[in-house]
Amino acid sequence: MSLIREYRKCRRVSKDLNKKMVHTLSKDVIMGSARLLGIAGQGDSILFDFEEEVNVLMDFALNDYMINDRNAVENYQEKIGGQNELEKGILNALLSSYTSLFEVISISERERVLVLKDLLNNVDNIKLTDIALSRSAVPGLLLFIRLVPFEHEFHRSSGIAFVFPGDLKSQLLRRYKILSKRIKSENESIKRFASFLKLNRTFGIKVVYE
Repeated sequence: MSLIREYRKCRRVSKDLNKKMVHTLSKDVIMGSARLLGIAGQGDSILFDFEEEVNVLMDFALNDYMINDRNAVENYQEKIGGQNELEKGILNALLSSYTSLFEVISISERERVLVLKDLLNNVDNIKLTDIALSRSAVPGLLLFIRLVPFEHEFHRSSGIAFVFPGDLKSQLLRRYKILSKRIKSENESIKRFASFLKLNRTFGIKVVYE
């Protein structure tokens, strides 16, 4: 199977699996996630800036919100598990995923691959397979994504992205350091996600999720 066909199949199955996992989230987990992200309103209300932030909240609730040091993906894997080998592989990959701010270094539209630099961990030459981004991104663009690693140096994103102009790199990194200190959590992934959500609301380029 070609890499693009593998990517399309993986993306399709990932979207279905994600829906199944979201249905297992309790109201307490969703509201707890909203409070950590600073978007909880009065009572049980959640203050979204735009409709697509629902996907952002669900991504955070599945992957970053912890109960007894376990996230919802890990609980789903243990209690329900993948229905086939691909679902099992996706669950394992999600448990190895992480968020960061990446700079687009180069793009191969033919191969549908973006070469990224992880700006928070100073890691170069990360190859992200993404059909939509390979068509719309440009070198220098900044992406806050959840990087999901698969075999053979094949990386996907979890589906959400905060996109920033490249000329804001220094400003974003500086503001992130300030904001992360204000997040009431000892978990670095939570501090990172919450900080960049706030930055996205101020500086981000609006993204429509497919």
